[in-house]
Amino acid sequence: MTASDGRTFFVSLKWKLLVAVLMMFTILGGILGAFTFRQLLNQQSYLLETQRNQLSQNLDSAISLTVDNSLIAAQQIALLISEESSVTTDISQYQRMLDNRWPDIQLYWELGSMRLMSPSGEVLAHAGKAIDSEDLQWFETSPVSVEPHWRIVCHHECVIQVLVPNLINGDPFLLFLELELTDILSIFRVNETFELAVLGPKLDSPVGRNYWARELYSLSNKRTSLPLLEQAAEYFSWEHIANKGGVYEVNNEYSAIWIFPLAQLPNSPSILVINNINNWQLLLNEFQESMLGTLLISLLLSGFLVILVAWSPVVSLSRHASMLPLLAEHDFEILKQQSPKRASFFIDEVDQINSATHQLADRLQHLELEVDEYTAELERLAMLDTLTGLPNKAMLMHELNKTIACVGRIHDQVALMYLDLDEFKRINDTLGHTQGDELLKIVATRLNNSVRAMDTVFRQGGDEFLILLRGIRSDQDVRKVIHKIFSALQQPVALGNHKLIVTTSIGVAYCKSMNVRADELIKYADLAMYQAKDAGRSNYRVFTEDMLLKANNKLMIEQDIGAAIEERQLSLFLQPIVGLPDAKLKGFEALIRWFHPERGLIMPGDFIPNIENSEAIIQVGNYVLEEGGAMLSRLRKQGWNDLYLAVNLSAKHYMDPGLIPLVQHILAKYELPPQSLLLEVTEESVIEQVDLAMSSMKSLKQLGVRIAIDDFGTGYSSLSYLKQLPFDVLKIDRCFTSEVLNESVDSHIVSTVIDLAHNLGRTVVAEGIEVQEQADCLAEMGCELAQGYLYSKPLDEDKVFQILNMIEASRVWPAEQIPQLGKLGS
Repeated sequence: MTASDGRTFFVSLKWKLLVAVLMMFTILGGILGAFTFRQLLNQQSYLLETQRNQLSQNLDSAISLTVDNSLIAAQQIALLISEESSVTTDISQYQRMLDNRWPDIQLYWELGSMRLMSPSGEVLAHAGKAIDSEDLQWFETSPVSVEPHWRIVCHHECVIQVLVPNLINGDPFLLFLELELTDILSIFRVNETFELAVLGPKLDSPVGRNYWARELYSLSNKRTSLPLLEQAAEYFSWEHIANKGGVYEVNNEYSAIWIFPLAQLPNSPSILVINNINNWQLLLNEFQESMLGTLLISLLLSGFLVILVAWSPVVSLSRHASMLPLLAEHDFEILKQQSPKRASFFIDEVDQINSATHQLADRLQHLELEVDEYTAELERLAMLDTLTGLPNKAMLMHELNKTIACVGRIHDQVALMYLDLDEFKRINDTLGHTQGDELLKIVATRLNNSVRAMDTVFRQGGDEFLILLRGIRSDQDVRKVIHKIFSALQQPVALGNHKLIVTTSIGVAYCKSMNVRADELIKYADLAMYQAKDAGRSNYRVFTEDMLLKANNKLMIEQDIGAAIEERQLSLFLQPIVGLPDAKLKGFEALIRWFHPERGLIMPGDFIPNIENSEAIIQVGNYVLEEGGAMLSRLRKQGWNDLYLAVNLSAKHYMDPGLIPLVQHILAKYELPPQSLLLEVTEESVIEQVDLAMSSMKSLKQLGVRIAIDDFGTGYSSLSYLKQLPFDVLKIDRCFTSEVLNESVDSHIVSTVIDLAHNLGRTVVAEGIEVQEQADCLAEMGCELAQGYLYSKPLDEDKVFQILNMIEASRVWPAEQIPQLGKLGS
């Protein structure tokens, strides 16, 4: 078992078995004893209930017998009166006769009093006790009937009164007889063990000795019964005894107490029966004691039998339990010595456990030898790449941590090179993975041959390799290794019928302090490698802090751009596009600005490149289209219906299948003419995916939306593709327009591009116009539209509307107000 503080307590199986058997016998004996004891109690209850019913029947029989005897006595007395008064009808004769015969009548019939009454209730003669008012009231309220009436009343004593109708000399009379309860009680008390108490009705204001507010008129055995009566009156209520009866313990004496009313009246006199059942209760107590003794003897016997029969096997099991830890400790020989095999004709489970333990020990001993052999092999393989045989990433982390710990003591500095083969995925896709694996093996061999003896080449996975350079004294040491690698990889590689020249991009990270972590150094080299890839094939870059800042900035941009869209931190600024040469306003280009709550204003060139390859660029593009549609709608409501709005789209967004439905939705939502929306896309992104670009352009043209090719001339221009694309506007990049005033190649290129666009039926927009001379020169070349700082920097919507209100009549954008516009656009 386990304690709350985590400690464990060992309890041997032999003690658990002994306790379990004892508990089983205890529970079984308890159940049987309880059942038997319950049966005895039920038997006792049955006997008591039988006695109660018998007493109730005896009481009814005694009363009925007394009433019947009274009826016989009344008939005989009536005959006697008739004989005495047969010669006269004088009523006074009745009284004289009773006075003369009363001693005999009282002695013979045991009467307490007697009265002769007319049917109207008039007393004609009486003998014995005097008539009181309560008796007269009973006479008057008793119905006239041929049947006798009786009642039991208690005054100084309890008596039974019987009113018997009779005929004397042919005339109806009533005989009132009063008898003591002696006969009733003698008949009722069939068992001398019963004690009887006669109690009168409940009194409102009892005086003298009373019990439950009832006067005691008779008690069978005052010496023994009076203490019981007093205790019962103290502990139990009259209603409790009358309703439940049952067995009560008073002064360590057990008695059954019952109440039997003497009449069917709410508050009638009653007989209280006290039945001493102490002997029966002693019998039950003796039974309980005998059961406990029997149970104790059974437990002792069962415990002895358990020890006799099961102790030896359980002890053997305990010995085996103590030996099992030897298996975990690999002490196989000690285990076999402590528990040797024994030959036996009769075997049991313990013998089987012993045999299985020896077999398990043999098997584990054999497996341990095998595991030791395989572990040594796995430890060797765990640090090597299975394909190239080079140390793997696990070995890299181990060696890198060890080498960094030596910086400043053994090595002045170390360098980590991160290599990624250029276009390796294309080789895998075209030649297959088998040829790709062969190429990796060849590259691994050449890298190993290009490094110094103290350096180590690792394979990170895929086509990524890392080289740990130790003992670096200067940058020249690293450059020598890099040039060796480039030279070795320049040698053609023969893969089947193909000859390939493999190039690689290399990132280098220096470690000059032992405080740098291994994973940080790998991250720095990785960042430098991606910078080398962006610079072109077969190149290398050394890690700088600026790379880390750019990487962190990109991560921040990717994390915050979603909140920027949701919280509307992005705003659209407008730069005017004017006609040449009159400078009349033709439209605006929407340029996005990010007002970051912590970093302030972020220009698009600082965050768009970081998200242009992710889904976030589509979300930003959708946001710009929605805001641009709303802004164009507000311009049209102010009366500028002929203006258009140019919106830049990324290549990824331009090829997105959701673009067309979104444009349809915006045009319908803001009730815009399709030609008022100009979607700009760069020349380079179009040329990269010409088929998708042409399909998307055709769909947009079917909507009536115009398309512009932006930054023309900066990419790999293809005149054949340009002729096929269904665009409307060609925008000349500022790198050409900035040199248009000089008699240089750029001015001839601009002139040629304008002529080419016109020949194709397209409109030309010149970007980056900063001085009026540039505008005039371009106008002479035939350029239709221009935009640049000559006219305005990008402005927010409020400032744009201020200027529109100023030029509402002429519609000429005021280039001469450059200082004011510069201030407005700052």
